[in-house]
Amino acid sequence: MEEILIVDRIENGYAVCETEKGEKKDIPLSETKDVHEGDVLILKDGVYIPDKGKTEARRKRILALQEDLWA
Repeated sequence: MEEILIVDRIENGYAVCETEKGEKKDIPLSETKDVHEGDVLILKDGVYIPDKGKTEARRKRILALQEDLWA
């Protein structure tokens, strides 16, 4: 099963993430590659990398929810 994490923020050399179950997990930046706040990360070959497709889909879903809220 693929572990999926959402980057909440970058802080003190860690990507502070949330799991799909809502649990907090800190990943050392040395175990990541080109990570930013809001990215969806997957574990591949021992390194957490951003999944651009899942990140973009998540951003679009959040924007749609915001638009519905203010419409």
